[in-house]
Amino acid sequence: MLKLLRPDAGRVPARGARFRLDGGFTLTELVVTIAIAAVLATLAVPSFNGIIASEHAKAAASELYASLLTARSEAVRLNQQVTIAAGAGGWKHGWTTTSAGGTTVDSHGAMQGVDLPEGSGATAITYYPSGRLAPGTIAPSFVATATTGSAMSTQCVSIDPTGTPYMKAGSAC
Repeated sequence: MLKLLRPDAGRVPARGARFRLDGGFTLTELVVTIAIAAVLATLAVPSFNGIIASEHAKAAASELYASLLTARSEAVRLNQQVTIAAGAGGWKHGWTTTSAGGTTVDSHGAMQGVDLPEGSGATAITYYPSGRLAPGTIAPSFVATATTGSAMSTQCVSIDPTGTPYMKAGSAC
């Protein structure tokens, strides 16, 4: 025998009240869930600041590193001098890579939220057709520093006397 129930029919507990069959959350459950999520988010924010600062420093250092590699390879490929010059106000305001003929090889804009001072004070780096720096040039080094909230991160970009650029974490090149 098949027993059909009305759609609104439900089980009746011992006390006589009907069970809720419509599901969903009560306002109290929703408020408690949001409060727990807010506490967890508050605990997680400081670690995210460290990650964000680290990624900003890595991105800035990687852009400079890639530009140095490009300038060096273009100097060898074109068999002429290629120069990377800091933008007005220093390296953190961007830089431009140009060949000896005046052709712009590469250009980068300002770095937002990153300080990029150059350790030896050079405002330009010139690669010779051999891929090396000018004889007697002090090999420059750069320390990209990014700060997010209370977190700070640094990445170092340096060039050895042969003209090869290097990048590593930390403030010491």
